[in-house]
Amino acid sequence: MVITILMILYTLLSFGIGWYFYSHRHRPFLVFHPENTPALSHVLSSGGIVLMVIGLISAVATILNNTIFISIILLVGVIAIISIQLILVHWFPKG
Repeated sequence: MVITILMILYTLLSFGIGWYFYSHRHRPFLVFHPENTPALSHVLSSGGIVLMVIGLISAVATILNNTIFISIILLVGVIAIISIQLILVHWFPKG
């Protein structure tokens, strides 16, 4: 029961962050300005789509309640989020 609740939260967070990235690919957010940098806009677009797909797959994993499937999608999600964060560091303002 607790795993199901946590997976629902993870699904909502993953899909929400993905939607946020995708919807801000042409307007400023936080300290980033993707409207000035096409490469950053592309990173946000593809990263947003990846996170939304992970959110949808994690919803399926939650419904199926398969421990192995849940573990795999959690690992894939963590790797994707860390990768996106490391890529975004490139455009972080210096100084």
